[in-house]
Amino acid sequence: MNGERDIHKEHHLHLEQPIHIGMRKVKSVLAVFVGFCLWQLIRLVIPGLEVHPIYIYIYGIIEMRETSDKTINFGLRRIKATFTAIAVGLPLLIVSAAIQEKMTNEILVVLIQLITILLGVTLALVAADAVGCKNFCGLAAAIVVILIVSHTYDEPIFYSCLRAFETILGVFVAWLINVKWFPYTGKPAAASQEQPKEESAKTESSK
Repeated sequence: MNGERDIHKEHHLHLEQPIHIGMRKVKSVLAVFVGFCLWQLIRLVIPGLEVHPIYIYIYGIIEMRETSDKTINFGLRRIKATFTAIAVGLPLLIVSAAIQEKMTNEILVVLIQLITILLGVTLALVAADAVGCKNFCGLAAAIVVILIVSHTYDEPIFYSCLRAFETILGVFVAWLINVKWFPYTGKPAAASQEQPKEESAKTESSK
């Protein structure tokens, strides 16, 4: 009975605690807003573009890392993985599209697409690993899949350039906010080490 009462009390106290909105959350929201504003300036020059730059939003949020250094390091790897994927996927897409145009059998068309996807994923993983993308090899493979599946017949060169451009802009927005405007190096190591010492000293003094 007492155990249930304690659990209910802890749950009640947890609900009473205010929701913490940290600076990282604020910067993530700011990244979406800045990305939107930058994209509208670009749309003044190229009005045919979509209103919302989905990849700028996504990468602006994702690359809002715990520290400014991580934003720089992970952002550069993401850009490298994106260009690696385009370098692998675009030639495959162009060749695959040319072959499919000459085919009338729907089953063969789907088969060619599947072979292209499998080959593209394999080459993207190998190439990304070779250029040192480390944890972003999967991203390179995913971009190849998106490139092939979503835009097999729809201006692949333009889409590939646009995809790379949005990735760079998304990383740039994160860098601008998390490195230039509101830099954060993380919690000082000395402070985190001193805190346990102070707590242990208080414990010893109370004994």
